[in-house]
Amino acid sequence: MRVAVLRCHRLPRFVTWEIPDVDALFTDDRLLVAAFEAIGADAESVVWADPEVDWDDFDVAIIRSTWDYVDETAAFLDRLEHIEASSCALFNSAAVARWNADKGYLLDLERWGVPIVPTLRASAATRADVLETVARSSWQELVLKPVIGAGAMDVRRLPAGALPAVLDTLVPGGELLVQPLAEAVLSDGEWSVIFIDGRRSHVLRKTPAPGDFRAHGIYGGSVVPGRLAGADLTDVDDMLARIPFDLLYARLDLVRIDGRLAVLELEVIEPMLYFDRASGAVDRLARAALARIGAP
Repeated sequence: MRVAVLRCHRLPRFVTWEIPDVDALFTDDRLLVAAFEAIGADAESVVWADPEVDWDDFDVAIIRSTWDYVDETAAFLDRLEHIEASSCALFNSAAVARWNADKGYLLDLERWGVPIVPTLRASAATRADVLETVARSSWQELVLKPVIGAGAMDVRRLPAGALPAVLDTLVPGGELLVQPLAEAVLSDGEWSVIFIDGRRSHVLRKTPAPGDFRAHGIYGGSVVPGRLAGADLTDVDDMLARIPFDLLYARLDLVRIDGRLAVLELEVIEPMLYFDRASGAVDRLARAALARIGAP
């Protein structure tokens, strides 16, 4: 049984500062390779864009640290389709990745009854409607996000009064997402709930660095194991159940709005799953992946 754990061939271009320990970013990958090997599979880290790879040589490919897909999105999605056209099973699927690569998926979640941080899709064509909605909602501070991005790439926090000037800079066909700043992230932090094979695995609490609003480790945020109350966990389980995809893994990033958890992001392409903070999680993922292809 051969397993490819897919990784990037370089860090995404938005990472323009020095990261003291780049190798630490790939801890999940190393633990997953070791977990597959511990149960008898031959696993290795494979660059998704490597043109020399014969995907028929692998039984399973797991999308993991492919963060540079934000720079080469079309090529990445085409490569996933190519993998699926081979004899290799891909998790999560190419269809899931294509859907999740565009953050407009948040609006799909909302249609499916999943509570989300209010989200508007802004373009030159929708400028007037977006400004009207922001004014009517009395949002004072906003967070702007690119439609395709990872790791808080090009995410900006700004007062609502600055939005018209930003929208004026959008070129035809250009888009971005507009959300109100979820104030709870500054006090309560952000909650990440990891699911493996449709079941809740572990919970993390992510806290931004002082003066920041991004709860990412690369911006100085902290990540620690967390605990959510029973009502919160029931809500989170219901959120995942409303998503009409069969997911090997998923990470729901959540913040509180009016006291209830709402989805800030759903990560099903390349999220860090923090295996080193949850005993047994990486073994469960490895076994679930092999079980999906009927391996003993």
